[in-house]
Amino acid sequence: MGRYYSGDIEGKFMFAVQPSNAGERFGAQDVTNYVEYYVDREEYDNIVNEINDIEKTGAVKRVQDMFEKSNFYNDEIMEENGVSKEDIAEYADWRMGMQMKEYFDNNPDAYGISFSAEL
Repeated sequence: MGRYYSGDIEGKFMFAVQPSNAGERFGAQDVTNYVEYYVDREEYDNIVNEINDIEKTGAVKRVQDMFEKSNFYNDEIMEENGVSKEDIAEYADWRMGMQMKEYFDNNPDAYGISFSAEL
């Protein structure tokens, strides 16, 4: 079970920790009654800054270290690894931000990113 986003970038929102509007953190704007997003290339610096801010919290490293030891997580595994629910949420958003950055990096002629998020 889970919600997906698709379009120029694709992925699955992390279950129970990442809201469908996570793209708004990186400058995406809702463009329909569904959660349809467009991120203009002009947001690139904001995307990079937001990624860097997330990385500075240490959340990405803590979650990645946890996932190196276990392919899944629960409250017990999180506690054993010093990972909070906020860390998981930050990691989930970081993954989306990295997809946006990589899309722009790999598509230098793209004016923006469009994607739909399931509610």
